[in-house]
Amino acid sequence: MSRHRFRLISVTSLLLVAACSASSGTEPANGANGSSGSSGSTGGSDSSGAAGQGQTSGAAGSGGAGQGTAGQGGASGSGSADAGMTGTGSDGGDDPPPPRPINVTPGGVFQTSFNGQPMYVNKGKPIMGKLVLLLGGICTGTGAGGFESFVKQYGFHVFGPKTDTCVNSAPQKYKDAIKVNPDDPEANRQVADARMELRDGKDRVDWVTVAPGASIVEETVAAMKAGTMLDPDGDWGYFLNSDNTLRTTDVYVVGYSWGSQAWAMISSYVRFGRVIATSGPVNEGFPNATWITHPSATPNDRKYDLVGQMSPYPTEMEAIFANVIKAGWVGEVVNVTPTSPGPYTALQHLFAMIGGNGGTTPGGHTVFCNDNPMNGWLPVCKHVLGVQ
Repeated sequence: MSRHRFRLISVTSLLLVAACSASSGTEPANGANGSSGSSGSTGGSDSSGAAGQGQTSGAAGSGGAGQGTAGQGGASGSGSADAGMTGTGSDGGDDPPPPRPINVTPGGVFQTSFNGQPMYVNKGKPIMGKLVLLLGGICTGTGAGGFESFVKQYGFHVFGPKTDTCVNSAPQKYKDAIKVNPDDPEANRQVADARMELRDGKDRVDWVTVAPGASIVEETVAAMKAGTMLDPDGDWGYFLNSDNTLRTTDVYVVGYSWGSQAWAMISSYVRFGRVIATSGPVNEGFPNATWITHPSATPNDRKYDLVGQMSPYPTEMEAIFANVIKAGWVGEVVNVTPTSPGPYTALQHLFAMIGGNGGTTPGGHTVFCNDNPMNGWLPVCKHVLGVQ
């Protein structure tokens, strides 16, 4: 059962909370059925809609997204108003390029709190041109449980959106429904559509309420706009399109535990530049959830997972790996220890983190990457973030 908290967002003449347009790849659930992937009744303004939920032959719609997640046979579109980075994903689609190079003036560290949410960029480092969004454990506030200390060693723009609405699985009636029919579409859409509602505030499920302006993407867009004034040398506006929507293909998302579940689900419908999950995602009692069973908007070769285990995989068959493998995340599970030096290959995305000392090199249900130079996990941490 979810709990709802609302926070008052202060608006000044300089900091305007701007609503972002529809998300890339999906809109609220219950889209129209049909082999052509026609849109649902309340689609948004994305330029690449997701297929309808019914027919397995449904293809991506060319207009606004329907009110639903993509059907199992339909492909999510490769471009939208929330798209950006140059590159080709495993789906063969190209991300539209940024409109210009990023323009950050070299200098020191900029850090601030925007509506209680941290913003950071180290302008003394080579600028990566990527925005890292962090989500932590359930109801624990901002950050990603510690991964942010690792990210801050590099020239990433970093923002920690705070979700004031806690969503943890779905109401019991939907769990009861899948006991009768494991493929029940209404039940299986619930967990991902709830996370998408946290992302953009669009109503999808009747058991979640997001305060106006408090969705992840609205807060992020508002923070980027604020950054252009608070840190004019930091070029925070680089991550916004000309219509003030977020260019998600220049966004890396990092989650810990609950946060990893949120990003895993959201990335099925939004095309990100990279997804890093730690200590998750679990399926929350819905092994056939729609986020698992349909084609992902984010190419699966952009997704990485770090999961703590006491013994090597598959001796210890961690259910988290079963979830992401079923969802199509690429690569075999690689067993690593605090003394594994790498190097790792482009085909290695899933890592069983065996052992740890709970301090310098954390293990178990935790975040494995930090800024401690003695951390034995650093080679794999650098690999999943794509840094040297």
